[in-house]
Amino acid sequence: MSRWHYQRVLWALIIIAALSAGVVITNRVRLEEANRTVTLAVDFQQVQKIAQWSGLTTGEVLQRFKQRGINAVLFKEQTIDDLKQQVWLQPADQAVVSLPASERGRVRPGYTYLFTGDAYLAARLALHLQNKIPGGVQVLAGDGFTALGVPLSPEELKDVGLGFPEKEMAVARDAGLLIVPQVRSWYGVNANSLAAVLKSLEAYRDDIVALLFNDKSLPGYPLYLSDLAALVEELQVPVGLIEFFPQQGLNQLALLLDKKAVRVHSIGSDEIMSLTPAAALERLELAARERNNRLLIVRFNLAPASNDWLNDSLAFVGKFRTALMNDGLVIGHAVPFAPLPFSRLWIYLIGLGVLAAGVLLLAAVGLSGAGVLLGLLGLGAWMGVVGLNIQLLFMRKVMALGAAVVFPALAVITALSPSPRSLKAALAVTLRTTLISFLGALYIAAILADNTFILKINEFSGVKVAFVAPLLIFTAAAILRQEGEKAGATIRGWLDANLTVKLVLLAAAVAVGGLLYLSRSGNEGVGLLPLEGQMRSFLTDVLFARPRTKEFLLGYPFLLLSLSLGYRHRFLLFWLLGLVGQISLVNTFSHIHIPFLISLLRTFNGLWLGLFLGLVLVTAVNSLRAYLRRKEAWPG
Repeated sequence: MSRWHYQRVLWALIIIAALSAGVVITNRVRLEEANRTVTLAVDFQQVQKIAQWSGLTTGEVLQRFKQRGINAVLFKEQTIDDLKQQVWLQPADQAVVSLPASERGRVRPGYTYLFTGDAYLAARLALHLQNKIPGGVQVLAGDGFTALGVPLSPEELKDVGLGFPEKEMAVARDAGLLIVPQVRSWYGVNANSLAAVLKSLEAYRDDIVALLFNDKSLPGYPLYLSDLAALVEELQVPVGLIEFFPQQGLNQLALLLDKKAVRVHSIGSDEIMSLTPAAALERLELAARERNNRLLIVRFNLAPASNDWLNDSLAFVGKFRTALMNDGLVIGHAVPFAPLPFSRLWIYLIGLGVLAAGVLLLAAVGLSGAGVLLGLLGLGAWMGVVGLNIQLLFMRKVMALGAAVVFPALAVITALSPSPRSLKAALAVTLRTTLISFLGALYIAAILADNTFILKINEFSGVKVAFVAPLLIFTAAAILRQEGEKAGATIRGWLDANLTVKLVLLAAAVAVGGLLYLSRSGNEGVGLLPLEGQMRSFLTDVLFARPRTKEFLLGYPFLLLSLSLGYRHRFLLFWLLGLVGQISLVNTFSHIHIPFLISLLRTFNGLWLGLFLGLVLVTAVNSLRAYLRRKEAWPG
């Protein structure tokens, strides 16, 4: 079969794979659009503080928040510090004096005693201390009070969870508000203590949006994680996955619960103090609209300078509610995503498209024979993986990484030409290049379409590889095409060139740019550049879905410029910057927790805005070239 004919077969496979990806993505979009209900929860600790300073009861404050859009309350397990108005601590030597004579002889040296006049609270404290403190708890009775002794110092007691304020939870429930309990971890967890601690939540199971955990490691992880899963299953509530707060054991727990989980966004009590209301509002709105967070913990900046905490907070909630409604979201009882339909046939066909594109890429760099051989080997392996369902999830991630590497490189290499193009031709080639890259984006969006990725329990793997490998492949292909058999000699000549200040400065600039490029790739990166935050906010407000900077500010303008100039080695950097935009386009769709339609709109905005800036750049460069030619200063 001639090269032309087998390439037609490969492109046919790529189109079939794209159609298969379309089926999967259609199901994914339906799933995402069906889950548009969000829950807005206030922190009960802040509610108490606002009530105290407003001269109202917590119930009255909750009612006012409910009227503005709040429909849930976050209740953390209380600590000694939270209960300081109801419980007082005394060391053993002071407790002796406070207790009646009949009990003084039972006081144990080295113990700390918790005194309370609330019998109901004393029973709750005894339950939690008994299950969370090594050595148990000593109960002493006084005249109208109870003393609970534990073998810990006050400092050691400060982080121990002492249960939930059930009376206040009942007030919230009676007000028609949902409940979001957050459980603390403790030392010496076992199956019995887990059951004892979670038992108090059974009365609220119908009102619980999601069960949250407070610490970096879940109670019982790893030994009693299955026991914890069984207890949560009995409660019949989902768990909350708090964004940007990894917790050991939480992803495993969500999988044990068959992905019955809800993504949560929360701005911490300390962090909220450093944010303006506008910045906090934007962050919460984006978390709901663009990252599938369905439970939002709303906290307020209760700054001393504020004259009216209550009304300021109510105004904030009102603005937030309006923003969510404008985004097409509904305030209510958030629920986990329904199961996403899955078919190995579609996954198999999408994988064929990735393999076909890989063969085409190798042919484009002059390795046709190796491409066909590797393609056949990959086909056999892929058939075995899908047919026997062996490590399929892992191999789907491998295929996604392959698509992220192959398609941007293939797209720009097919556009590579030493001949300058007219502006009209350059625009047409840019659109064709973008379409090829977009096929890879579709493959990734479909092949990773799974609730574990939507919940971000699983993530796209190999981000750095996906951002670097296409650049290396394109550079090699460009040199080989330009130099042919002289490529080796040309590279040796570059390496043997005398070191000049210009080369040192160029190398330093490239190194800094490369480090910045890598550090800003993936989910974690360096902070924003000066004025970048303001630019992002402006673009979000104007365009709804902000385009990625690498695409509209670098990728499309420099790709258009490169096509208009044609390839020369001195223009390699321009071509690489154009390729960066294509890499970013594909990478946009690797974030499966972002709704597909948001990624699609973001890509469209990046395209038209980038082409507009590209037209400006090409026009400016052409004008500069014409001027320099008149001055005989343009190097050809």
